[in-house]
Amino acid sequence: MQVLAEDLPRILSGLSFPKSMHWNTKTSFSRPIRWILALHGDAVVPFAYAGILSGQLSHALRMSSSPILKVACAEDYMSSINHSGITLSVEERKRIILEASNALAHTIGGKVKVEASLLEEVANLVEAPLPILGSFEKSFLEIPSEVLITVMRKHQRYFPVEDASSGKLLPAFISVANGQVHKITVRKGNEAVLRARYEDAKFFYQLDTRKRLVEFREQLDGILFQEKLGSMLDKTKRVEKLILRLGAAMGLEENRLLVAQNAAEVAVSDLATTMVIEFTSLAGIMGRHYALREGYSQEIADAIFERVLPRFAGDDLPKTDAGILLSVADRLDSLVGLFAVGCQPSATSDPFGLRRLSHGLVQVLLENKKNVDLNMAIQIAADVQPLHISPSIINDVHLFVTRRLEQLLVDQGVSVEIVRSVLSERANTPLLAALSAVQMKNMSESDAFKKVVEAYSRPTKIIRGKSIDHALQVNGALFQLEEEKALWNAFQSVQSRINSSVGIDVFIEASVQLIQPLEDFFNNVFVMAEDENLRKNRLALLGRIASLPRGIADLSLLPGF
Repeated sequence: MQVLAEDLPRILSGLSFPKSMHWNTKTSFSRPIRWILALHGDAVVPFAYAGILSGQLSHALRMSSSPILKVACAEDYMSSINHSGITLSVEERKRIILEASNALAHTIGGKVKVEASLLEEVANLVEAPLPILGSFEKSFLEIPSEVLITVMRKHQRYFPVEDASSGKLLPAFISVANGQVHKITVRKGNEAVLRARYEDAKFFYQLDTRKRLVEFREQLDGILFQEKLGSMLDKTKRVEKLILRLGAAMGLEENRLLVAQNAAEVAVSDLATTMVIEFTSLAGIMGRHYALREGYSQEIADAIFERVLPRFAGDDLPKTDAGILLSVADRLDSLVGLFAVGCQPSATSDPFGLRRLSHGLVQVLLENKKNVDLNMAIQIAADVQPLHISPSIINDVHLFVTRRLEQLLVDQGVSVEIVRSVLSERANTPLLAALSAVQMKNMSESDAFKKVVEAYSRPTKIIRGKSIDHALQVNGALFQLEEEKALWNAFQSVQSRINSSVGIDVFIEASVQLIQPLEDFFNNVFVMAEDENLRKNRLALLGRIASLPRGIADLSLLPGF
């Protein structure tokens, strides 16, 4: 008991939260502490924390008939809480919310449109979930459904209801009350709040649709991107300049480039619309809607929306070539420009979300199988910046993107050693690097792979630290032993089959033929011969073999090398 009394305050003080509150003490916690229940068996564990003495009292919901609970012993805690109507398990709360909400939606021929993050949030906002079905006027359905859903989710924490057969949004919603309440009163209150929100959204929508997207483009000049990099209009013009060169580097066809160019002109114009100013999460969504409404092609409208993708972890990725190009161009412009003006992320701060931008860039390239020369792409973005971009900035951005690629591959289950081995040679082509890392992971436990790594380690270690003239050519006329000739022939055969873009499987398959000749060579040939010409020739041969993995992987970073 004494140990608990001493340790519990320390344990409580060690708890941390993303956001904490301070009240009438120096203590910080997620919410002000009003009581502390601390029992060991039927005995109270005596201590004080945040000015509160521990005891055997807890509290039910405020509207409960018995809001104060006296818990006789620790074993009775669960039953006492459950009896009060509180559901302790968050997973159980989710189940209750989902089942009850869908049952209510079913009564009007609908189903609940569930967003996992919203369900998680609501389940943690209530302790005794009670879903309530509400409705709104059908006339509001004239507003884009994305707007209606955003208002419900982001502002009110309501669940939208859609038609069970067509999937179209119904004029209904599910709110979740906490505990037993007067349902009619709560429903009417929720409906009134939502109605006011929708009236505002309707006004914003009507205001925006009086103008065309190109008219909003000029208003971007009043929205600052970054002091030294100019306004959002300046950024838009930079991205437009990027499109042709970057699209060509990505191998896009001319008609896809034209779509991307047309989309780039108005891609961020919706940032100046009243709707997006009020609901920032609708950026891109409203751009696509307004574009279609004005008669832009579906391809252009989709590219406008896909420019913002991905917006968060797990979000959709752009799929059209024009959308991919816009997404990549916009991210490269931000990364290069912000690095140049000293806005790189620190260990504790990333105000411009550059880690997220960079991670998204890598995801877009990999998922869409776009094999881009990363250094060239960064240089293209650097060429359109309003200030000089030094080579060191180019290198910093390259390294920053490479680190995101490294983390992405590690998160996918590839070992750090394999990832770094591949990135050491192929970081400049992210897609090839990712494919190579996965291939190497899949082959790393095979006997052939282990033997190849070991085979390359011997010549590499021998020449390491030696003064070798890399321009020196191997002279076959100086070979004295059959093992030298056999190794030279094996080297030439391997060299003819590999290059800096081959897969790891091809590299390993080709390199297997070096294993036995290398073994015979080291068993029968004395490398450091007294004859200088002979010695240099043998070192040159080993140097050529050790250099075969260049452009493919740095095998020295792998276990067993």
